[in-house]
Amino acid sequence: TATASYCQNASATQLSANGSNLKWYTQSTGGTSSTTAPTPSTSNTGTTNYYVSQTAGCESARAMIAVTVNAAPAAPTVTATASYCQNATATSLTANGANLKWYTQSTGGTSSNSAPTPSTSNTGTTNYYVSQTTGCESARAMIAVTVNAAPAAPTVTATASYCQNATATQLSANGDNLKWYTQATGGTSSATAPTPSTSNTGTTNYYVSQTAGCESARAMIAVTVNAAPAAPTVTATASYCQNAT
Repeated sequence: TATASYCQNASATQLSANGSNLKWYTQSTGGTSSTTAPTPSTSNTGTTNYYVSQTAGCESARAMIAVTVNAAPAAPTVTATASYCQNATATSLTANGANLKWYTQSTGGTSSNSAPTPSTSNTGTTNYYVSQTTGCESARAMIAVTVNAAPAAPTVTATASYCQNATATQLSANGDNLKWYTQATGGTSSATAPTPSTSNTGTTNYYVSQTAGCESARAMIAVTVNAAPAAPTVTATASYCQNAT
């Protein structure tokens, strides 16, 4: 087979030819032959010619095999690090390159054509790897994805109670960069602590988190507004003569 090609640093196989009493050479004329077929080196790019003859009483002309070693493309371009808070929603990793192959290890392993979406269940750093292929496969670029632990929820007094129509005070919590919510999950936060309304009786839950890089779970404060009792029952009028007991 007159030509063979490899990617740089790929594993090459021993050359072969069909004939009797083969003699292998590294030049088209002269030189010293070997009865062992060479295995091309793929360390350097370029084309190397190998020659082989057969002997059946006389030695034949030499057939040439041109072995070309092609340079691998550069590794794809990536953002080398990404970070998430624990249990946050992660997005699929991305890279700029052609025919991307994604791996979970730096060498070997099985590739995937689909970019992975990191898990944020556990804290720590996980490395992902990606190569591109344009004829040859490139080296792998690494993306280190770090999942950070959320801080503890802020400290609160879990309940508060008021009489209906009493004057309430602004809620408070101990923590950093507090965020106040009116629901346990989702919703829009406020940096200003709410002042409960006491207009209506019943219990209203308020929620507060703290942020130290990541946002904590929310602590709940249950504010109960109690109805005032009815006025006491009285005899509405009484009359006396002046100076009577």
